Amino acid sequence: MSPIMSPESYDKSPEKKLQFADLEESAGSGRSVSSSLSDEIDPRSLITKATPALVLAVIVACVGSSFVFGYALGETNVPSRYIQEWLNESHRELTGSTAEPPIDFIWSSSVSVFAIGAMIGSMISGFLADKLGWKGCLCFNNLFGILGSVLMFIAPFTIHYYLFHMGRWIIGLNAGIASSVVPMFVTELSPLKWRGAIGTLPQLMVTISILVSQGVGLIFNDRDRFQWIFAVTIIPCVFQVVGLFFVIESPKFTLTIRGDREKALSDLARLRNVDKNHPLVQRELELISREARAIRSEPKVRIFNLLQGRFIWPTFLACFLQAAQQLTGINAAMFYSTQIFEKSGLSGNTAIYATLGMGAANVLMTILSFVLVEKLGRRTLLLIGKTGMLIATIVLIIAIRSEIYWLCIVMVVFFVISFATGPGSIPFFYVSEVFASNVRASASALATATNWTCNVLVGLAFPPLQGLIHEFVFLFFAVFLLIAILVILMWLPETKGKSLEEVEKSMEKRKPKCF
Repeated sequence: MSPIMSPESYDKSPEKKLQFADLEESAGSGRSVSSSLSDEIDPRSLITKATPALVLAVIVACVGSSFVFGYALGETNVPSRYIQEWLNESHRELTGSTAEPPIDFIWSSSVSVFAIGAMIGSMISGFLADKLGWKGCLCFNNLFGILGSVLMFIAPFTIHYYLFHMGRWIIGLNAGIASSVVPMFVTELSPLKWRGAIGTLPQLMVTISILVSQGVGLIFNDRDRFQWIFAVTIIPCVFQVVGLFFVIESPKFTLTIRGDREKALSDLARLRNVDKNHPLVQRELELISREARAIRSEPKVRIFNLLQGRFIWPTFLACFLQAAQQLTGINAAMFYSTQIFEKSGLSGNTAIYATLGMGAANVLMTILSFVLVEKLGRRTLLLIGKTGMLIATIVLIIAIRSEIYWLCIVMVVFFVISFATGPGSIPFFYVSEVFASNVRASASALATATNWTCNVLVGLAFPPLQGLIHEFVFLFFAVFLLIAILVILMWLPETKGKSLEEVEKSMEKRKPKCF
């Protein structure tokens, strides 16, 4: 059942009061009653140009949030040796012990608390978005970004390494909220024609910021200055706080959740860079109004509601795509790449430059996916990416067994490039294309929380499994990749250029009987 009522379904709907209110509103606005009932509004016929207001909103959202998210992922990589030396010294001073400290546990826990913070952040993102709006949620989230950065910066000047862990956890909260909210916000602002392309931009900013964090790491890569790497995060946070004052709230959120039609119309006209009486703006607002009317006729949807009734299947697909992103081994491959580079004879700065090169390839491929996602579609890019990752995983296992390390390097890079073609970005904005506005925040929170939960599981399970079965640990990822390919091939509906109603019809046709 579609949450958006099409014009043809008005006379069959039990919501008679809504119909008559719509007729009166149509008459009062100068539009004919017959046209309001009979016109089929095709989202593809609406304004599709990239306007200054849209560009500004995407830049502020991505630079202020997605950049912080990606930078936090990579900021500890290059200076890891000096961070571990400081953790070692701090632990001995705090405990007064001369015994060898459990440095592996202390270091790995700083990585784990980030992922745990992100998992919690993604789970509360839906609540914050509903209460504060997309803009308000992003603005509030910068408190976590700034506080986490400050704690990580001041910690190395002390012996209290738990401040560093607290900072990592708080930055994790920021990353979890950003990874859930930013894709939803930018895709709601986007015209249908550019929805997929703009939906890839948060992931593009993540890949760029990881690369930037590694470059900054090279500049401050010594024992006395490494803490300055963590201070950089404050800059994009302040930029976003200021920039959000000039950014438009999503008109869909304003009308659907806040119920303010006039504000939604004014913001939509500004977003599309036309007068608010422009017929295409009026048509787009009517399309949003239909969704809003349907939403108001239904009960409030919470996270637990997504696990029952007609929401089960789209929720499964959204969560599956996020789980598949982590369980197919991208973080493990990035982790293992350092060892592969070292075994290939690369060491010191050479290995770091190789990592930078791999990051640059990731950025370039994500830029290409920006173009391809609206030409080839979501399903096609996901299938291409997952198939490439599967091939790379199998060949990598063979190459490691055969000690052909140059081939290992090629396969790791090929794996990362394949990931960047679609599996890296599409899961984050796909949820916005299969859920209505009243469900979107909760669905995004649940799906993103699934991603971070799987991130934690892989982080905990990969090292001991690698120590136990060595390169054959990648067989687990190969199995998950094969399952992901089959699920996408058989059941995932294409959303490129389709309205929510069209997506739901396609989803219903593909849905297995068990759902």
